[in-house]
Amino acid sequence: MIGLIATILTGIVLKNYVFLLIMLAYLLRLRSRNASLAAFYLYVLSIAVSLPSTSIYTWEGLKLAVFVALSTILALDDVLRGIRVEREELILSAVLIVSAVTDYTFLIVLIAVVLYSSYRHFGKATAYLAGWLGLSAAVMYLTRDSLTDPVAQAFVIIGLGLLFILFAERKDVEFLEVKLFEGE
Repeated sequence: MIGLIATILTGIVLKNYVFLLIMLAYLLRLRSRNASLAAFYLYVLSIAVSLPSTSIYTWEGLKLAVFVALSTILALDDVLRGIRVEREELILSAVLIVSAVTDYTFLIVLIAVVLYSSYRHFGKATAYLAGWLGLSAAVMYLTRDSLTDPVAQAFVIIGLGLLFILFAERKDVEFLEVKLFEGE
């Protein structure tokens, strides 16, 4: 439920009502997880098509990138785990609603809610998420003169995300031996 509230508030803050399409994924989640994931995929495609292409080195671009990324993470978590209405979820949703008074407070609370929710579900692995956020911010700041294209900025953030996923999953990676011949 936190993801639904965060996504709707993101749509209101950004004045883009395509974000309301997330409700379809939540409604379908009541019947089927697979149908809900398909609707979520369509939601993400519609968001990608409708958002303006702006640099993250401007306040509007940074706000857009953080709001969309974090609300999408929370919505995907809800779609995958199922819709829950618990006391803690209601409190976090209320805090999100109250924080949407200004962009700054909503940004800070949204980051805090994602980190808290991640810690609650994944424990110490949240350190990888925090590390990725911090390293991404540092790299983007240091390369601000050479990365002026929004596509290049996105590739750097995605590449750093893949690097952190590799580090987070390094203990679970199995190397399968492939035989040279079928009979071996």
